[in-house]
Amino acid sequence: MGTTGNDLGNITTARAGLGQDIITIVLRLYRQGDEATRAGCLDIIDSLTDANAYGVDEALAEER
Repeated sequence: MGTTGNDLGNITTARAGLGQDIITIVLRLYRQGDEATRAGCLDIIDSLTDANAYGVDEALAEER
């Protein structure tokens, strides 16, 4: 996620909102993608979880 990854979990930054957009897009791609796309999406989801991206836990809970 790079140096901005840490900001995805900090709701006082604009990047936290961006994190929610990323989560929405990645989950949509996961649902619609082929096996290779899904594997890439899971890597991104892991990175978002590691960065404690704002909203990632809730978004994943809704997918279950």
